[in-house]
Amino acid sequence: MAAAIIQDILSTFKANSKEEWEAKALTDLKGKSIEDLSWQLNEAITLSPYYSASDNHQSDTSALKKHNPDWQVGEHYEVSDYKASSEIILHDLMHGLTAPSFSFKNTPSVEDLNTLFKGVGLEHIHTHFNSEDGELYLNWMELVKARGIKAAAYFQLKSPIAVLSKSVHIDASSQYKGEVAIHEELKNTLLLVKGMLNQAADAHLLANQMQFTFFVDNAYLVNIAKIRAFKLLWLNLMKKLGLSVTLPFISVQFAPDAYGEDEQDNLIKATSMAMSAVLGGADHLIVRPTSNTSRAKRLARNVQLILKNESGLNQVADPAHGSYYIESLTNKLVNYCY
Repeated sequence: MAAAIIQDILSTFKANSKEEWEAKALTDLKGKSIEDLSWQLNEAITLSPYYSASDNHQSDTSALKKHNPDWQVGEHYEVSDYKASSEIILHDLMHGLTAPSFSFKNTPSVEDLNTLFKGVGLEHIHTHFNSEDGELYLNWMELVKARGIKAAAYFQLKSPIAVLSKSVHIDASSQYKGEVAIHEELKNTLLLVKGMLNQAADAHLLANQMQFTFFVDNAYLVNIAKIRAFKLLWLNLMKKLGLSVTLPFISVQFAPDAYGEDEQDNLIKATSMAMSAVLGGADHLIVRPTSNTSRAKRLARNVQLILKNESGLNQVADPAHGSYYIESLTNKLVNYCY
């Protein structure tokens, strides 16, 4: 019944061609050129003021529908006092956190890790370690073995380890120079990955163990297209190398200069940037608090929880699919990197 009603509504309106829209726009602009409204993103990419279905005949983004939209809710912790940090983590896990990220001043022992994760069901969360320390990895493995569990862990080791969720980190954020260089950011990251895979003893293992960190900023639609484009570029590279690897694991953080001076304004920016990250297909997201207070940290986490539990963005794979503008920009970024 509902489908029939929708079809009746659609058939009521005449389908207009792009040429008809352009003619109407020229009339409304009173002789001003439509091209004057174009947006020069950078020297390589110019964006039209509007797009239609006819602009997307070259795009095939169907592979992005295989993405699991339920991303990990992350937060970063600088740990020096293991007992005090344990209490904070337990509290945050009870309030929406699912994927804490850790940095340590010194390599934690097995006892230190046991203290840090006391009372934490490691098998139910995703634990991220910002460290290339092989000793930390060994201590982690000893901890989970002693507990008799299997736990998802993400490391930044120099060599891939098959038993981990992800063990090799590619810092794509190091290529970030703002929206004007987004095409170079993607291309340079892809060249780095290609070089590593070509030199790897086991390219399939390495590709499976790679995880990527990207920055997003206040360029909302560009953020979405950037993450989508990288996923498509990755799949194309895997195909060329003959590797049967799925969509890449992408962690997203905010660019250093994404916030301004007004804290309330920054909270709005945080919501917008977080939304662009998950619409693009982020697997792990850290929303930077607007200040170092416990209230700001809770609000940063709540941004993600609202996008999940009230907006339902964790239930739709590639929700940007079908947007003529985003599809066109995604396609332009992909084509530039070929």
